[in-house]
Amino acid sequence: MITRFLYESLRNETHAAYHDAVMAIFGSHPDLPGIESQFAAYQTAYNDEILALDVVRRSELTAQIAEQDTVRDSVYRGFADSVKGATKHFDSVKRSAAMQLQNMLTAYGNIAIRPLDEETAAIDDLLREVETRHTKSIELLGLEDWITQLANENSVFKALILDRNSETAQRPAVKMKTSRAAVDAAFRALLNMLDALILVNGEAPYQSFLTEFNTLSERYKTILAQEQGMRKKKKEPIDNN
Repeated sequence: MITRFLYESLRNETHAAYHDAVMAIFGSHPDLPGIESQFAAYQTAYNDEILALDVVRRSELTAQIAEQDTVRDSVYRGFADSVKGATKHFDSVKRSAAMQLQNMLTAYGNIAIRPLDEETAAIDDLLREVETRHTKSIELLGLEDWITQLANENSVFKALILDRNSETAQRPAVKMKTSRAAVDAAFRALLNMLDALILVNGEAPYQSFLTEFNTLSERYKTILAQEQGMRKKKKEPIDNN
């Protein structure tokens, strides 16, 4: 009989890769009887999923956002390094000013490794704190250009996020989640029909197909277990004792 597993739980890329392989197996067995309508529905849903995944893969704004995040991270780290270096300044007044800024940065932690939206908010907070409490220290150490550049890069990043949100809102209703659900439903219907036909006709007409299909599914069952293990590991609390 047909090997099944929770293919719905695969990650997007792995889910698509599994169905790519399934389609290849069906392609090598074009004369399987009795599944024409179910296979046609599955193939249509599969094509929609590939298109949806292609949008995810190729989103130009997403690439621009990632690039801009790298730019602002570089500026933030440059500012932080400049402050750290100034804490060893020979001038005690400048050294004291740098220590005040260093204490501020320490309180924020490493902003550059935070999730994107949290990093954006943290930079905004830091810039407000600099403006209200540390302007003299910034001027004394000659760090105005760093602050200006950090503010500019963060503003560019926020504009890209707004553009992406607007683009997402204007996309057609069919999205990755919807297309995946359609594939899963069509796939279940196809497998159910195959199971019924095998019960009626016996396994002989389907034996070669079943061997290939079940081998593939067993391999992806293992992949799914590995993915779920990694997800569980990421969610486990860190024991600091």
